[in-house]
Amino acid sequence: MSPSSPLTDRDYQRLSDTLQRFQSAGCMNLEQLDGFFTALQAGPDIIRPEECLPLILGEAFDDERAFPSGKALEHFVGLLLGHWQDIARSLARQEGFQPWLEENELGEVKGNDWAEGFAEAMQLMQDDWNLLFDDEDNASLLEPIMLLAFERHPDPDMRPRFDNGQLEERDQLLAAISPSVHGIHAYFSRLRAAMEAELAAEEADQTRPD
Repeated sequence: MSPSSPLTDRDYQRLSDTLQRFQSAGCMNLEQLDGFFTALQAGPDIIRPEECLPLILGEAFDDERAFPSGKALEHFVGLLLGHWQDIARSLARQEGFQPWLEENELGEVKGNDWAEGFAEAMQLMQDDWNLLFDDEDNASLLEPIMLLAFERHPDPDMRPRFDNGQLEERDQLLAAISPSVHGIHAYFSRLRAAMEAELAAEEADQTRPD
């Protein structure tokens, strides 16, 4: 398995098992990781997954006993990169992205872990994400993700008010994740392209002879 190859079902099981092994140390699970990586790639500027290992692994990052060998750690990082590339490929395809959502012990798909992972990544570049929050025409792209991300907020006043938690409303939020992610990705891609064009124009002006 190379970082550029799609992960197999067996790869994903290994990745999930490794993350699960460190849950008591505050490690992300696979659903949280998927939301986290998605925000890093769809957002203002890409932050590589290697730079985020402390956030992904929690206290296990500083535990020398977490991985039995350097080879085991290298394999784990390779799985992370493989998942990163899988997300990149899906974002590159219009309407090709689907969030990794898992059932809980009751067989329910809630989506909170995914949205909380997405929101955690947003905090790394909050000022840049505020550009989208403050954009009246596009801020609604964040609504389904933020509603799910704040549903379990420790402050009850910060939690959204669902209509008795009806399944229909939750299903609508979960279904809205994919188009929202593509819209967010397109939004920041346009911003980056505009900034690069402006920078190129400024550089051309500076090099133009008087």
